Amino acid sequence: MTDCANAMHICVYGVILIFILFVSLLIFVYKLRRNRKIKVNGKSVFITGCDRGFGYHIAKQLSTLGFQVFAGCLDINGAGANELKDFSKCVHPVQIDVTKEQDVLDALKFVEDTIQDKGLWAVINNAGVASYVECEWCPLDVYQRLIDVNLTGVIRVTKTFLPLVRKTQGRVVTVASLAGRNGLPGFSAYTASKFGVIGFSECLRREMQKFNVKVITIEPSMYKTNITDENIIIAQNKELWEKCPDEIKNAYGEHYFNDFLVKIKENILDLTANKDIAQVIDAMEDAICCQYPDTRYVPGFRTSFESFIYSILPVSIQDLTVSLVMKYVSKPCQMTTLNKNK
Repeated sequence: MTDCANAMHICVYGVILIFILFVSLLIFVYKLRRNRKIKVNGKSVFITGCDRGFGYHIAKQLSTLGFQVFAGCLDINGAGANELKDFSKCVHPVQIDVTKEQDVLDALKFVEDTIQDKGLWAVINNAGVASYVECEWCPLDVYQRLIDVNLTGVIRVTKTFLPLVRKTQGRVVTVASLAGRNGLPGFSAYTASKFGVIGFSECLRREMQKFNVKVITIEPSMYKTNITDENIIIAQNKELWEKCPDEIKNAYGEHYFNDFLVKIKENILDLTANKDIAQVIDAMEDAICCQYPDTRYVPGFRTSFESFIYSILPVSIQDLTVSLVMKYVSKPCQMTTLNKNK
């Protein structure tokens, strides 16, 4: 009996050892692949949204690595474009509003005239706008603006430059968001556009496999950039609230609205927004430079781990988690009135 038990223990320990060795081998092979970089050799990259934020910094970073960078800027005469132009002769600021077809075509012509027949290694769709407003006091034109820039703009730029990327068997890298996989109160317009971006990228990735073109999404959480400027966000909310029909104002009430602003500021902007944007820039660089890049990057180990755990929770638990984080002190006036009448 003892011999049998000992044999079983040895067997169990052997299985555990084999499993550990197998996992270690997988990690080793993965790290070997992750450490292999492409040869830059003056490859060209086109980036949108380089006036500031992620786009501005990745344009600088890639140029220092030897890439020829076409930095798409909304304002070609702005401070960001001028600083990029002075930073390196490898950076070429380009005027582009991703919502305007002619701007995108003009940018394409500029790139083609510069690179001649060499093709384009990568497009980075970085341009984006945000709005953090609850659905009922968010007018349709705000939804349309976010969709025009964040989704249609991405599709427009990608389709226009894709022939140049196919020529090099390069990359299409798009800055999406974790909001494109998880919906939060006050994020409906932004999340709708980013869900679309992720859906578009998923389809394109599978379509482009036959051309050896890699399609990659960068999915950050909240970071301290211009689109998370609390003064702008609060001012926009107040402006849109004032324009609301009385029926909506009466249903929610001023107390609820003010509570919403506090929660957005405390829980989303102050508590969640990360100051270390280098995490995002490094992920973008890896997507461009790694020979075997990931198809999806969630910058920051902790954020990546939390996102994974959240994604496998049942929807009811996800909802409970969100409600606890965004728990309001005030209830909407309509609900207070209904409870009193019961």
